Amino acid sequence: MSKTLCTLTLIATLGSFAAAQDGRISPPLTARENVQGVSVQTATEPSVTTGSGSLPFCPPKTCLYYAGDFNSADSNANGLFNASDNGYEFYLQVWVGVKPPKAATVTGATFNQFFTAGFVGTNPTPFATAIGLSDLSGGRLVCNTSGNATLKQYGESDFGLVQYSYTIRKLKQACIIAKPTKQYPSTYVSLLPTSANGYGYLANVEDAKPKNHRGWKNDLNDCYFEGITHHPPQTWEPCNSQGVGSNGFSELSIALTGKEAK
Repeated sequence: MSKTLCTLTLIATLGSFAAAQDGRISPPLTARENVQGVSVQTATEPSVTTGSGSLPFCPPKTCLYYAGDFNSADSNANGLFNASDNGYEFYLQVWVGVKPPKAATVTGATFNQFFTAGFVGTNPTPFATAIGLSDLSGGRLVCNTSGNATLKQYGESDFGLVQYSYTIRKLKQACIIAKPTKQYPSTYVSLLPTSANGYGYLANVEDAKPKNHRGWKNDLNDCYFEGITHHPPQTWEPCNSQGVGSNGFSELSIALTGKEAK
């Protein structure tokens, strides 16, 4: 059952990474590394938590795009840090590229994430779009808004963590994503879970034909992350720089709702 972030504490199967927080050490950038950093695991096998074909965060009438499901059996299965932990000054924000065939108005968004035990989210949850991102460059912010997010357990859980759909059903301000141009072939979207304690990893999508994919074609190998922990400065890097192999984060499990231009 979906609950508001301000009242829900996620209880994952893996104990919280206490050393990373209490010792103020930056947490691992990937979910695989997070598992390797913990000596005792209480969950060693992935588990399925929803029925196939069920997309509660991307209903047919408003679903513009869903990249597809995380697949724990894929050799590159992983998750990339995407959270702002205000209690310990950990911050890493993922920007995922999308290429709609025509202009679209985005009114809601979902990022499927794995969360550490003890994560308590706070609203409003930031959502933004940008253009012109590149390695070491933040590009230009196009839309900067927020909304009240909810959590619902979804998909396969892995790395000793439970996967949840982290959904803003209605943005405070709708965001226009323009049709791709030669100068700006992609628009980048970001939904940032924010908490006073705990963090999460955005699930990746590495299958050639992802399960439950909807709408636009996936914009492969077009993702960047920026981060500031308690050790500045701010950095920008391609998501694939942290993946397994050369294309370990070729796509991320995100969804957008709204309507396309006529």
